[in-house]
Amino acid sequence: MLASELARELEGRLEGDDREITAVAPLDSAGADDLSYLSSAKYSGQMETTGAGSVLVDDQFKGETAASLIRVSNPYAALRRSLEMLYPPDELEAGIHPTALIHASVAPGEGVSIGPYTAIDADVTIGDGTVIGAGVCVGRGVRIGAGCTIHSGVVIYRDCVLGDRVELLANAVIGSDGFGHSREGGVYLKMPQVGRVVLEDDVLVGACSTIDRATFGETRVEAGTKIDNLVMIAHNCVIGPNTAVAGQTGMAGSTIVGGEVQIGGQVGFSGHITIGDRSIIAAQSGVIGDIPEGAYYFGYPARPQKEWMSMLAGLRRLPDLRARVRELEKRLAELEDRAE
Repeated sequence: MLASELARELEGRLEGDDREITAVAPLDSAGADDLSYLSSAKYSGQMETTGAGSVLVDDQFKGETAASLIRVSNPYAALRRSLEMLYPPDELEAGIHPTALIHASVAPGEGVSIGPYTAIDADVTIGDGTVIGAGVCVGRGVRIGAGCTIHSGVVIYRDCVLGDRVELLANAVIGSDGFGHSREGGVYLKMPQVGRVVLEDDVLVGACSTIDRATFGETRVEAGTKIDNLVMIAHNCVIGPNTAVAGQTGMAGSTIVGGEVQIGGQVGFSGHITIGDRSIIAAQSGVIGDIPEGAYYFGYPARPQKEWMSMLAGLRRLPDLRARVRELEKRLAELEDRAE
């Protein structure tokens, strides 16, 4: 499309030539027909050298560039909308592949697509417009809402519930047994896991992530939450609405996470703890206790970010402090020798 057309769709303002846009690329590798974006002043220096024909910027950018500018209030949000327009998803034909194994009790909704070698057990419901890829396994009694996308290799165990517009990326596992065992007579005996997993509307679960069913009751992920790849969520966890969980995070059982929480990569939760709404937990933190609402925690064990940074600053000074103590001990010993 033309830059002027895109600006109109984004409710933005075009400054410069009206150029054709055929693709989207980063500032440092974009060409004359590419759209790029600037959402952080950190990269503003690249605007002078970028080969991009058009760039999404906000009103704060005042630098020099040869590119045409599309000014919008939020360049990153505008990028998302631009990608949706320039790269529309493939339209899949509704229908069931002849190799799919579907129990006779299953009655898919209108416009459902089910890929090859998928297996769907008894008493499953599938909402209108849902797309299920190849090699998916859906257990007995699962309820899948409308407009969901379930990619290849996903496994959904019995009785789990998916709301509308849920997306499960490749090889995600929903509803596997939680890690519960009773130690009796010196051996571990598996505790039956009889609960379920509930994913509310607009939840995203990344590739190879696992969400365990509850021992009893529910493991629940509330509406709008986004979970990255390679995340492990244990039995009876609850994650509030519109929370973001980055890759390789692990939550032990009965972790309760509030709404609009931001969790960095490789964060570990010890379980049976509560994380307050709108809190932020930095990457690689180890959380072993409750975190209040709106807090910013970091480190291992996780502590308020300012407190942890102060501790790190003290650690950096530790070698000098150690040398000074040794020098003082040496002088003290010399004084004691003289006194004798």
